[in-house]
Amino acid sequence: MIAALPRLHAVTDDRVMAAGTEGVLERAAAMAAAAGPALAVHVRSRDLEGAALLDFARRLEEAGAPHGSWLVVNDRADVARAAGADAVVSGRGGLAVRDVRRVAPGLPVARSVHDAAAARAAEAEDADFLVAGAVFETPSHPALRPGGLELIAAAAGGGGGGGRQVIAIGGLTPDNAAQVVAAGAWGVAAIRALWDAPDPAAAARAFLAVLPDTRTLALVVNGESRAAPEGTTLAGLLEQLGLDPRAVVVEHNRRIVRRDGLGGVHLANGDAVELIHFVGGG
Repeated sequence: MIAALPRLHAVTDDRVMAAGTEGVLERAAAMAAAAGPALAVHVRSRDLEGAALLDFARRLEEAGAPHGSWLVVNDRADVARAAGADAVVSGRGGLAVRDVRRVAPGLPVARSVHDAAAARAAEAEDADFLVAGAVFETPSHPALRPGGLELIAAAAGGGGGGGRQVIAIGGLTPDNAAQVVAAGAWGVAAIRALWDAPDPAAAARAFLAVLPDTRTLALVVNGESRAAPEGTTLAGLLEQLGLDPRAVVVEHNRRIVRRDGLGGVHLANGDAVELIHFVGGG
């Protein structure tokens, strides 16, 4: 389980970006300011490639990072790694989870799934979380038959998800988001309900009002913004990062913390942590 996985995901597509990069960045910044670490912004495009896609991803990361929001890149593990993204989503026909991890080591990898069979396959691949849809009818995928709440229940573990966290997508609005959470979703993703809203910040707050409140902390770890759940200790942060406390020196707000004291230091919003790795020789 990814404790800091955002509950609200704003997914771009080529229709959204056709309105102009600057407008998208402005809207993303407004949503990030409103939702903070509860928001993830997804870069998803078939039209943008190479340098243009990377530039867009980097600018989105810069818009969200001051607020602790995530950047997620769909189907381009190389861009995710270069842009400093927080996660990668591999869609239908995309790279296997193990191959994404080779290209972008250390990043959580999600699988996009559309039925229980795909959820089982994602479980077998050891995907970190799932993006499941379409749940309801959506103009983004008019030919895709909606899976309904049954898809969410299956993806979340009632028929093939193995208990992975599920982000529901497809026709989601603040009016129906509570239904998918009740069916087992961790959070929701939206395109039109966020990007097309007259006030994207208000739209983000409307979603958050009906989603579970997972309080997160905005931290700075080795100079980079990172979110962690409220109540996290320094020992818990190392575990979240997959680090052995015997192999790092931990500095918390400019004070070195002994290894036997890591479990007793609870992090607070805005804390700065420096992790110094050392390698033994011989």
